[in-house]
Amino acid sequence: MDFLIENGCLYDSAAHTFEKRNIALIDGRIAQPIPGHTYRLTIDASGCLVTPGLIDYHVHCFQYGTENAVSPDATSFCCGVTTVVDGGSCGAGSYELFHRSTISMSRVRICSLLLAASGGQSNERYPENLDPSLFDEEKILSLFRRFPGELTGIKTRISRNILSPDLAKVSLARTVEMAEKAGTRVVVHVTDCSLPLDQVAALLRPGDVICHVYHNRGHHTCLDAQGKVWDGLWAAKERGILFDASNGRSNFSLSTCRTAIAQGFLPDIISSDQNASSAFLPPLHSLPRILSKYLDFGLSLEQVLDAAIAKPAALVGMPELASLEVGTPADVAIFQLRQKPVSYQDVNGDRFDGTQVLVPMMTFKDGECVYCQADFV
Repeated sequence: MDFLIENGCLYDSAAHTFEKRNIALIDGRIAQPIPGHTYRLTIDASGCLVTPGLIDYHVHCFQYGTENAVSPDATSFCCGVTTVVDGGSCGAGSYELFHRSTISMSRVRICSLLLAASGGQSNERYPENLDPSLFDEEKILSLFRRFPGELTGIKTRISRNILSPDLAKVSLARTVEMAEKAGTRVVVHVTDCSLPLDQVAALLRPGDVICHVYHNRGHHTCLDAQGKVWDGLWAAKERGILFDASNGRSNFSLSTCRTAIAQGFLPDIISSDQNASSAFLPPLHSLPRILSKYLDFGLSLEQVLDAAIAKPAALVGMPELASLEVGTPADVAIFQLRQKPVSYQDVNGDRFDGTQVLVPMMTFKDGECVYCQADFV
């Protein structure tokens, strides 16, 4: 089906430009409007923001394979999300099942991080075993050879209920070593971290990612005892280590985040950590709701959209997903930026009142309409 989107304000995240112009979606690609062409539907996007589809860099979508996973299609398209990255739901022991049962059967584009622990994050009763002596390096490397472009990193968690400080250092170093052999990045979960975050960052390479950076659980957060962002984290940013806000339900503190952002410590990536316990419910809700919060924290619209489109597109090796140029994939979202009171809260009981919210109106994946607000067209 062919579509024409008229009168919208287009944001091309790859070019960092806003422009009021019309675009067509023809044969699954962005195209120049064709005079006299008969379109399946012409959409009047007056007063709306037209963007590449959002890329949620941290979700859990191995539905029925893990207890905390969501339906990838049901939680993506209504949020303007056309690509997701599963945040390490599976290890080597279950990844092929995830690929066959979920990734290949879903309309949303799914990339994935492979958990270093073979058993994956199967349940909420006990954590995965990240003892490095149990890592199946041979199978991990084989999976990265078999699923290039789909597997985009190795995930690990450096939390006190999983690893002691001494074992955490060894486990993380071993994970980095495997990632080096696989030619991929490492993503590290640091909630209730076994190690100071600057020590974690020192063990990583440029392009590796620390997620849940704005949490306040345990002794080691992004802030020192005086409430200042650790010098080592600033140095890590300079060195090319990336930081993902990765909101989640229990892995985010409004106070920590606002304090860090006030000092200029901004997220490189803004993702949701969408999961079964919080989908469409506070304090997580959805990626557009999270992005709206950062607008009220003082980030520009460009900064917020780039953190949910351009940076994730680069990390999954598909920079074309951040562009609205002719010939790129027709993954497109239409939003209204509404001025209205919005209340945010976190699991600590802190609250924040915002003034604006990004509301998804319509979503296209590969040029097909996969969501439309009931009163939009």
